[in-house]
Amino acid sequence: MNTVTALARADVLERVRRYGFLVLTGLVLWLGYGAYQGSVQVRLNDFVGRWNSAWAGGMMAMIANTFLSLCGFWFVRNAVDRDERTGVGPILATTPLTRAAYVVGKALSHFTVLALMALLLFASAVAIQLLRGGLGPVAPLDYVAPYAFVVLPALALTAACAIAFETTPGLRGAFGNLAWMFLWTGAIVASVQSSGPFADPFGMRAIEHSMGDAIRAQFPAAHYVGGLSITLGGGPGGPPRPFDYPGMRWDGLFLVSRLFWLLVALGIALLAAIPFHRFDPARARLRGTRATHDPGAARARVRGTRATHDPGAARGFRLPALPTLPPLPGIVGAELRLAFAGANTWWTLVLLGLWVAALLAPLPVARSGILAALWIWGVPRWSSLGARDARDATEGFVLPTPGAAWRQPLAAWAAGVIAAALIGAPVAVRLAAAGSGPGLAAWAAGTLFIPALALACGAWSNTNKLFEALYVVLWYMGPLNRVPGLDYMGATLGAPIAPPSAGAAPPLPGVAHPGLWLALAGGCLVAAIVARVRRLTA
Repeated sequence: MNTVTALARADVLERVRRYGFLVLTGLVLWLGYGAYQGSVQVRLNDFVGRWNSAWAGGMMAMIANTFLSLCGFWFVRNAVDRDERTGVGPILATTPLTRAAYVVGKALSHFTVLALMALLLFASAVAIQLLRGGLGPVAPLDYVAPYAFVVLPALALTAACAIAFETTPGLRGAFGNLAWMFLWTGAIVASVQSSGPFADPFGMRAIEHSMGDAIRAQFPAAHYVGGLSITLGGGPGGPPRPFDYPGMRWDGLFLVSRLFWLLVALGIALLAAIPFHRFDPARARLRGTRATHDPGAARARVRGTRATHDPGAARGFRLPALPTLPPLPGIVGAELRLAFAGANTWWTLVLLGLWVAALLAPLPVARSGILAALWIWGVPRWSSLGARDARDATEGFVLPTPGAAWRQPLAAWAAGVIAAALIGAPVAVRLAAAGSGPGLAAWAAGTLFIPALALACGAWSNTNKLFEALYVVLWYMGPLNRVPGLDYMGATLGAPIAPPSAGAAPPLPGVAHPGLWLALAGGCLVAAIVARVRRLTA
């Protein structure tokens, strides 16, 4: 246990010194203030509780379990990759540290970071209640009990799943982000619609039942039968109807169920040690790299030079300055080959199957569901844009070349655009054949925007994780769930494809104008160039 806690403590201290921790802290504070202001709402049909300690504690528990379990998962699930990339992992592998101890220590670190974020969310609610006045006295138990009994077991599950995804081959990359999105959705639905506490991993059904009992007692004529929604930017329906929430009664069965889910989280963390490679070079194929038994050659590849047995020659080696970069088309071709270098046979076969479906399916289905599937399947082709040089330690060769501050990002973006166009080409052919100008404009905007977003995220974070997480959320909320203004590919389900004969087609519901996404693409491209200039002048 001393080893596990020491490993977790070191990892937590490393995380809180990163800029990403400040970003997540700002998100949590915004959620807390938004809950008071009304931009983040927990509603039960049209009912919203009046602010007091009981309502604030239950509301913050639901917000924490919803948003921290989603965004926090992507924030913490990079510990193993970071140790591998920085060389700390191979050093740990030479110690008596077991796989189980390492994995449980990382899971404990994940849990601690998420628990700190949830604690900050609850502290913001207490601060609002103390500073605003007129919100009643602070009842500590109404905050502590939801935090301890509802939030902590849910975050423990999130932390355990994060380390399991990190150690399981196939779930470490972009596919793991997509899998977590659907797994998280299923867990939320199970929590809200569960029939018992042991089927409620997030503990939200118990709080919703308690709030529903208060509504039925105060408004018997409303015939409230349930209907929980947690929304950003205001809730659905009419004006909210306030009610007084006295708080939840914590029965023994519910507390036993929360202990059960804590044990499930521990079991998931222990099972994650089975596929963990423990930084063994012999199992490097699980990480998509080839093992080598020549440390000197490996170090030389990192330096971008050939190994030499002459120490004096090694010390005197100087990289000659390149007068110019290769022609831009050549750089674009090289970037395009790198983008598709990791496309294995299975990825290609699935892509071909989606192409066939896009050509044979009805046009509305091809434009909505199949195009969304194509452009989520292509995430691995874009996720390394902007981050490949830092990841592969080639910045020392690329950055000093003349014009690299703008030519190389522009070439990488152009290669990403070509990849997006190739992946979504069957849908574009169908739209052109149908004469759908708005559909082609939306398709083109998505083609330009996706690689620009990937390039900006990679240039500023030096990793592909930021783009993978951000893009999956955007894809899930926009094309899949029709959140207004977030459908960047014009794939809104049921949207009209061609103007009817009687006149012009109505505007597509939930689809922002393609010009907006074109402007965002330009902004992302500028941001990537700024990041490259910043590294040149650092």
